[in-house]
Amino acid sequence: MDKKKGIFYTIVSATAFGLTPLLCASANKLGATPETLVFLRNLFVIPVLFIVCKAQKIDLKMGGTDLKHAFIVGVFGMTATALLLYNAYLYLPVGTVTTLHFLYPVFVALIGLVVFKEKISKVKGFVLLIATCGIFFFLESMEGSNALLGIVLSVLSGGTYAFYMSGIEIFKLNKINSYKLTLYLAIFSAIVMLGYSLVTGKLSLSQMVPMAYVYAFIIGIGTSFLAVYTLQLGIKYLGASTAAIFCMFEPVTAVVGELIVFGTPLTPMKIMGCIVILGSVTLLTVLDKKAEAKEAKVALEAQAEAGKA
Repeated sequence: MDKKKGIFYTIVSATAFGLTPLLCASANKLGATPETLVFLRNLFVIPVLFIVCKAQKIDLKMGGTDLKHAFIVGVFGMTATALLLYNAYLYLPVGTVTTLHFLYPVFVALIGLVVFKEKISKVKGFVLLIATCGIFFFLESMEGSNALLGIVLSVLSGGTYAFYMSGIEIFKLNKINSYKLTLYLAIFSAIVMLGYSLVTGKLSLSQMVPMAYVYAFIIGIGTSFLAVYTLQLGIKYLGASTAAIFCMFEPVTAVVGELIVFGTPLTPMKIMGCIVILGSVTLLTVLDKKAEAKEAKVALEAQAEAGKA
């Protein structure tokens, strides 16, 4: 029963994340710049997260070191990822952007290799190579520099998201209550994006129609609250590795949603690209899960031997 709950919650989370690009694309057509959307997405969710923290009597105090680390991860991880993704939607179909973004496990593995000195097996290395090669399937009919820029932004978003995920672990921010941490990340992101948008002149509040604000609110609640919360439940019932596999519904949702809402055609090359990237990422997740199980078994055997001694 718990497994079914985990699958359900994870798919709900992936669906919420997958629908976000469609809302972003719609808001862009109504006068919202990517910078404004990132700002509003975080601004709107701050009071919601604050109320939740207060309702659950979560202590909102945070030490100076944690604040510094949360700022680094929030700005260069979470905020940078959203900014890159939302700009990529201007140049490429949302399904393509979301699929390319899902190369982030490749960057996570590279960070593990460089920072944690983790060894990459030949099989895992081959899978990472195949996943990277999946990018080339999306070069079909890519005319002009704008399409190439969209690909670059999409892939870079995978790198910044990998930094966000790894940074949470590196700086031990995963020990902080998730609602509390998300609240601080949203505050930092809103402040930085407001300043950035004002300096660059990309704050489009006056050009946006009311419906664009509605989309921005839904994006904020859907991603920073609903999607994050249900993903946490999914991980609770399934474990991180298994939950990560069901997160593959995110790009699938984006591709199908784009087909239904915008009528964007799916070419055979794009379908192959999706299969190569998502298949490789799923296999990579399975390999990680087996490696974790093996490490756990070795640790238990070592404890047993130590107990005998």
